[in-house]
Amino acid sequence: MQAMNGLVTWGRRRGRRLIGCVIAVVALSAAMIMPSVASAEVNQTYLALGNSLAFGFSQQLFNENETLGEPPTAFEHGYVNNYWKLIHGAELGIQITNDGCPGETTDSLIGNGPLGTALGDTSGESPCAYHKAGLPLHHEYGGVSQLESALGTIAFDSFSGKPVTTITLDIGLNDVLNQVKACEKEVEQEYIEIAKHEKTESQYGGSTPKESVENCVKAHAQALFKHIEENIGRILFAIREGETFGGVNYTGKIIFQGNYDAFGNVFGKGELLAGSNELFGLLNLLTAKTVANFGTCFADPQLTFNPRNAKEPRRLKKWTNMANFTTFEGKPNGPDLHPTPEGYRVLAKIMLKECP
Repeated sequence: MQAMNGLVTWGRRRGRRLIGCVIAVVALSAAMIMPSVASAEVNQTYLALGNSLAFGFSQQLFNENETLGEPPTAFEHGYVNNYWKLIHGAELGIQITNDGCPGETTDSLIGNGPLGTALGDTSGESPCAYHKAGLPLHHEYGGVSQLESALGTIAFDSFSGKPVTTITLDIGLNDVLNQVKACEKEVEQEYIEIAKHEKTESQYGGSTPKESVENCVKAHAQALFKHIEENIGRILFAIREGETFGGVNYTGKIIFQGNYDAFGNVFGKGELLAGSNELFGLLNLLTAKTVANFGTCFADPQLTFNPRNAKEPRRLKKWTNMANFTTFEGKPNGPDLHPTPEGYRVLAKIMLKECP
């Protein structure tokens, strides 16, 4: 948190105007959204933040609901709703506010607005491309970023008698996936040039494009992980120190959902991306240390999903869509790294076990 001290002066001068606008947006949207339990029973809020995993996404569900306009109710089998059930949310009067956005990165969760500038995120990524494409979210929060919406929800619900008592967050996986895609594109161009005899080999070495991509990912891992951890620190700082930005400080429970190896040994022939298990293990280790600085519990699913033995292929096939080769109306449902309904339930159980 010491690295964030430079933000305080800016926040005191200008943050209140920013968060005031956000609270107005959140208040309006909250009035239009049906809570998870009857409104008379609601006395607290579970705020879920993150990417497609928080949203409850899978490609198969998306395909099956495309003609229906992708109603968010079709994606309520994710770890958020399962965790809510495990903590007896209905009986305790806990409503869900699920801000999860498919495709969200650490940069887009912060957004490219004044809050992003204040937090020192110079990448300036526009928030929630899924929503900008016209696709509905569980909780509509307009053109603000997910983090801005979260600060508004925490403040608004605090004053409305249903304070946020639990926050869950998963973010960073799309940062990794985007780097892999960038390496694939770069190496593909290199091998086109090699075929034309315009160059002799990839700058990343390797005797095949696959090896060159793997080397490219490893070469960029250190800088990528540093960026992810800095952004996670910014996100948690803003949540914990909301008063700095005109909101309220959040002192309650936060659970960070870690990553399983999305390129794991699903077919029993080794990782889909060589070295991916070590890379995800390192990212989880770094993130666990980062979030601990903000009083946040880290739930690590990697050893459960990727046990590095004969169980791994069976679990990945059962708990993820990585080996899903089915189709729906001619559209492939996979391979897709997102969990199956059972996989989402496993993630929720891990969260409850490791962060009781």
